[in-house]
Amino acid sequence: MKQSRTLVNEMFLLRSIACLSILMLHVLDRVYLDQSETVNGLSVLLTFGTPAFVFISEFIIAYSYRNRPIQSFWRNRIHFIFLPYLFFGVFYAAAKAFESAGLGSGFGSAFFTYTWRHILLGDYHGYFILIIFQFYALHLLFHSYLKKASPKKVIAGSFLINAAYLSFFNFVPPLNVPFTDYIWTQLYWVPFLGWVFYFTLAFYSGHFIEEFQKQLVKYRHWTTVATVAFGALSISLYHLDVMPIVSSKRVDMLLFTASMIFFLYSHAMLLKRIPRFFSWVSQYSFGIYLFHPFFLAIFAAVSFLWQDLPPLLTVPGLFFACIGLCALTIYLFNRWTFGAYMVGKVGISQKRPAKAAQEEVSAPTVKVN
Repeated sequence: MKQSRTLVNEMFLLRSIACLSILMLHVLDRVYLDQSETVNGLSVLLTFGTPAFVFISEFIIAYSYRNRPIQSFWRNRIHFIFLPYLFFGVFYAAAKAFESAGLGSGFGSAFFTYTWRHILLGDYHGYFILIIFQFYALHLLFHSYLKKASPKKVIAGSFLINAAYLSFFNFVPPLNVPFTDYIWTQLYWVPFLGWVFYFTLAFYSGHFIEEFQKQLVKYRHWTTVATVAFGALSISLYHLDVMPIVSSKRVDMLLFTASMIFFLYSHAMLLKRIPRFFSWVSQYSFGIYLFHPFFLAIFAAVSFLWQDLPPLLTVPGLFFACIGLCALTIYLFNRWTFGAYMVGKVGISQKRPAKAAQEEVSAPTVKVN
């Protein structure tokens, strides 16, 4: 059994796989253009990456501050998470305005509309940052209460609330009032109620990490069974048209995501060291998540170069090209004094000394369809 330590090495693997799953989801969408039902069914499972990032964010905070006072909590998070949220919100607003209006007279109004929707409503893929900031605030407000409460009751209660919230938007058609179509298609993603189960699960997993790891060792084989069973359920619900959408906001994803997190964490505990590739991806995961739609859009613009190639070549080609280009861009930005405030910092690695890790572990390196 592993002892308590400054760095939770399993997070490197979990974070990198969550990041890569989202990237693969969007690569498959670009290559297959939503025309393969088989691929769409498998893509449902890849959406676990976004709620996994919510789990990772709270797990790190709960673990990092369980035995020490919460001090200087907001500074790094504002500098290296929220400022990049603003930067990318404006960046993608400009890109969308250019695509829809060109540089003509309509560019300014389109840019303004996209900008305020991105920043205030989270109307782009960076919306997960608004979610985790809600949980930062909830952690500060309720961590003392959560430490004293019954973990089983809090986790069960949050699951029921989360399931009820998602079920309402999954199965109840939009109401006949203004703006409901937009709320039902996207805006309901942002409130914390759609993710609160992952928050409480992560809080108690991080705060009671020794017991958490003990239980995962004891039930490791069951994490595999649960992942296969709930994965099959999610794919079946898609193909049976019960839930014919590819989204992490499906109510059944609560079960699959939790089982997948436990599966990855419990099996990562078997490794003496996280493979270098996954550790490296973990360091750049925040930027990969935020930058990859931009590079995929560029690849789509030159699709005539690769659209006739078989998917067995184009999928891995676009996948690894995005990883490399995103990491290079993030690295170059971080060489500039203010670059980290725009795209976030390069995350810590397993090689960092304990002192540095102790100081930085509380600032998650990413978060996250």
